[in-house]
Amino acid sequence: MTTPLLRRLTMMACIAAWGGAAHAETETLATMIIEGRATVPGELSLFPRQSPAPAADAGEWLRRINGIEAIRMGGHGLDPVIRGQQGNALNILVDGGYVFGGCPNRMDPPTAYAPLHSFDRVTVSKGVTTLQHGAGGSGGTVLFERTVPDFEGRDVQQQGSVGASFDDNGERAGLYAHLVAGNENGYWRLFGERQQANDYEDGDGRRIHSGFETTSGGLTLGFTPTADTEVAVGYEGVRERDVKFAGAGMDSPQSDNDTVRARLDHAFSDTLRMENRLQFTAIDHVMDNYSLREPPVKKGMPMKMRSPTESDTLTWKSMAVQQLADSDLRVGINVLQNARDARIINDTADKVAFLSWPDVTTRQSGVFAELDHYLGERTTLSGGLRVDYSEASADAADQASDTGVVAADLYRREYGVAGDLDHDAWLVGGFLRGEQRLNDTDTLYASLSRAERDADATERYFAKGDWVGNPRLDPEVHHQLDLGIERRLEDAGFEVAIFADRVDDYIYRDNRTNGVSTYRNIDATLYGMELSGHLRWAGHWETRGQLSWVRGDNLDDGGALADIAPLRGRLSQFHVRKAWEAGLTARFSDAQDRLGPDEVATSGYVVLDAEAAWHWQAMTLRAGISNLLDKTYSDFLNRNRSAGDPFLSEDPESLALPLNEPGRSLWVGVDYTF
Repeated sequence: MTTPLLRRLTMMACIAAWGGAAHAETETLATMIIEGRATVPGELSLFPRQSPAPAADAGEWLRRINGIEAIRMGGHGLDPVIRGQQGNALNILVDGGYVFGGCPNRMDPPTAYAPLHSFDRVTVSKGVTTLQHGAGGSGGTVLFERTVPDFEGRDVQQQGSVGASFDDNGERAGLYAHLVAGNENGYWRLFGERQQANDYEDGDGRRIHSGFETTSGGLTLGFTPTADTEVAVGYEGVRERDVKFAGAGMDSPQSDNDTVRARLDHAFSDTLRMENRLQFTAIDHVMDNYSLREPPVKKGMPMKMRSPTESDTLTWKSMAVQQLADSDLRVGINVLQNARDARIINDTADKVAFLSWPDVTTRQSGVFAELDHYLGERTTLSGGLRVDYSEASADAADQASDTGVVAADLYRREYGVAGDLDHDAWLVGGFLRGEQRLNDTDTLYASLSRAERDADATERYFAKGDWVGNPRLDPEVHHQLDLGIERRLEDAGFEVAIFADRVDDYIYRDNRTNGVSTYRNIDATLYGMELSGHLRWAGHWETRGQLSWVRGDNLDDGGALADIAPLRGRLSQFHVRKAWEAGLTARFSDAQDRLGPDEVATSGYVVLDAEAAWHWQAMTLRAGISNLLDKTYSDFLNRNRSAGDPFLSEDPESLALPLNEPGRSLWVGVDYTF
């Protein structure tokens, strides 16, 4: 395993080797979303507005957006799902780079390391709307972005925000501060955020094993030596402690993330500029089944298990942007490398039982070109092509653990794989998109795309007795069609989007009759629709709504794909004034009985939320009650594969209990912006 010293030296080398600053729009808005179609940079999202209720992490906040769900495993680390796709089918970037977590079971998806209040903008694109961030992204792209402040003159200026929130269910308390100061010669950015929570209770008053503690902070130094050049370097750290997971057999007493990043932008002329991004992230993650819970007893003895893991990710992107007379051209290169290592240790016997990530390295190197061509003021044609070379290896696959288990033997046992376990493949992606403004209010858009996603470290090389990756997996190939119509009026508007995705060699996780979880390629389809709208009436009343539906089919065996949410939506009624607004929201979901392997059906529900916000000068006060009627319910996308986990109930013998959402929660928050 890589030594901590070497990893830190690597981060220092990244800073020394490359500098930079983001060339971005000078928006001073707080977090905003660009959702759905490829909209103009800086344009606000469609409706409905996002709830001001505090979120445990960025994954919980994202699932308030129509068409985005999240898999709950505890109170923190909710794993985003867009259009039925998750994991590395989504390109999620934190301030320009990738962050791959240290848990094979995805206790820590990238959004767990994205402190929400430190970002100026969150951009969400569903489906394939750009190729510049790397291969894959068939489900969509999420960018958490910190923009360059727009300071003029030599006098030092400052801007920022501070805030606090509290939720009584689980006594979750949060604090944050985000400060930026500088002038025309440069700037500094300092941010920090902390949240701490105890176990929450569901609507029946049952304690759900879900407490957590997380602290994050960072510093960025930016320089503008000339009017055409921006340089920035930064460091960011996240410390998670005592994170409990009711939907897993282990908790995470410790997870550390250290990130260094550098950016360099230079404008050669009014029409040509170059952007460069370099980031290195090192994650040390520990899981065990005894620090925060009682370990299971086998043969009269506690079976204490622990799994320390490392995940180091390097992201490099260089892109040239050329503005032509009636087109915008972007060409560039990407390199993405991730090194993962994990062991499962029997602490009762003081032996390494499995080399579960046997020194796994994955790398993708690619080039891309994409063009936006403007046919007059109302028509835009966009298209692009990218080619990547993908590699993967497991250098410790032939090494034996203390108990004599060899990863290569597990691959041979389950798949008949022998010999060289290295993998390489060429990945080809592209898209063609048209957008037509019919008039000042109506817009039509259509897109055809191809995206290839290679297997991640877990799918290809994970090695545990009852869970084995497949070294011979082929990349997924997605061919997707998107159609949509949008209408924007002064007091009303709506958007309807439909999509269909034919997937060759979909990577499918299955359970064999011997109880071993395995992976194989199948053919599949994903299709669905999304509807959003709002209506302002009688002066100050506003009705907002959203609806989404996805279906995933296994074409080889029949039946459903796993982790596909049922029909879901929201309907809100608000009274809106200049300085305040208040309203009720009904969140609803249909039942889901189309089940993938080992999934448990969930019932439909309707849950009411009440919320209000009051703005006074630079201060905003927020308050509300989530799950007003204290309903007991669960989303289908929870770790209900672990439904027999004893921490889901005081009765250890209870089975088939899904991981319920929080019961009634009274929350308050305050934000001050300057």
